[in-house]
Amino acid sequence: MFDAEITADLRHAAQALVDAPIELATTEQLAEVLGVVASTQALLDGVLARGLAHFSDAGGPEAAGAANAKAWARRELRLDAGETGRLITAARTTQALPRVAESLRAGRIRLDHVHEFSAGLKKADPVIITSAEDYLLDVAERSEPSALRAEIREFIEAVHPESLDAAYIRGMDKRDLQVSKVGDGYAVTGFLDIVTGARLKTVLDHLGAPDDRDDRRPPSERRVTNLDRLLTQVLEHGLPSRNGFRPQLYVTVDLERLQGMPGAEPARLHGWGSIPDLLLGRLLCDTDVTPVLTGAHVDDRRRDYGGHDHEVPDQPSDRRRPGSVLDVGRSQRLATPQQRIAITHAQGGRCANPGCHNTFLELHHIDWWHRDHGTTDVDNLIGLCPRCHHLLHAGLLHARREPGTGDVILTTGEGHRLSDSDDRDRALRRLLVRRRLREIRQLVHSSGIAA
Repeated sequence: MFDAEITADLRHAAQALVDAPIELATTEQLAEVLGVVASTQALLDGVLARGLAHFSDAGGPEAAGAANAKAWARRELRLDAGETGRLITAARTTQALPRVAESLRAGRIRLDHVHEFSAGLKKADPVIITSAEDYLLDVAERSEPSALRAEIREFIEAVHPESLDAAYIRGMDKRDLQVSKVGDGYAVTGFLDIVTGARLKTVLDHLGAPDDRDDRRPPSERRVTNLDRLLTQVLEHGLPSRNGFRPQLYVTVDLERLQGMPGAEPARLHGWGSIPDLLLGRLLCDTDVTPVLTGAHVDDRRRDYGGHDHEVPDQPSDRRRPGSVLDVGRSQRLATPQQRIAITHAQGGRCANPGCHNTFLELHHIDWWHRDHGTTDVDNLIGLCPRCHHLLHAGLLHARREPGTGDVILTTGEGHRLSDSDDRDRALRRLLVRRRLREIRQLVHSSGIAA
């Protein structure tokens, strides 16, 4: 039997927290409060979704004189129809994905994560999502909803890469850019295809970065001011560089994809994601290609995982690389273009600070160049965004290489280790899931099922 007094207790506890002098709390107390509130909010969102779905199924809206659950929620809960629909769909999703439901009830994920699972079930064959449920749930519990959305999209594209071609063609048909005089200035509107948009974003990220650690201008001011400077220099000399390196686009593609092997993953454009073969072919026609060796000998790279032999993803400690290319010792302080490419590829184009997704990277010596007499070698370099780079030099972040594995460990000023969601166990799970998805894709294509 349902105890109605639970809601009264809940309201009393919530009101007590609202009335509490939160401004007087210490930062440690605030961190605890925010964590509890966020996890409790996730629990309550799950209850709201389940309750709305059951209320609708039981005929509650009609009994209350409403046409349907959306009309009732609009009238009684002040929710719009779209939000009500998403809540009810989320409840259906948790029924289809019991482990997701368990994680939501435990407060380990938020309702927004469930919405991403719902979108995935709608866009793809449910077998794709259910086959990858454990891995995707691991991503959800460690990352924000947008990261989960990107992972789900990547899995769908891995099974149906031909859908990328259709999307690419649609995007090319919608291309437009207009600069119109409006009021006291110009308004820029339009729609850019993948490559043009990625190039523009790369340039804007470059322009929006602080000039130095004392640059306190807002990013909007830096972007516009530096854009004006860029346009002037482009008309005169061409695109300027920063620290001797010009911003550029990065595309990574496996050898299997180039060889046309079935089940191979699509190529990836850093800052965008998977790209179709049509676009890859176009890029390969008029760009410089830098081969990057990321694999190792399979015979000595096998581990037992889940009762089976699988190839283990590369670890920093067993990189095989020509030292004459990636190591320059103390002969020069600034990193070489080859080193920047290696670091950018190893970090996926993102800042090395866990949770930071900034893509404009400055290379930092783990053993500092001037303080520790560190070398400009790839094992002594990490890529950090300007803000995180400043935090490190301010003593609020520390970086070191872990003995044995060679992994970069970042800690706070108090010594707390910052965890990375892309740890080794997750990489192994991802490898297993991808192999399962490759089998699904091969089955889909061999049976002639439409994408």
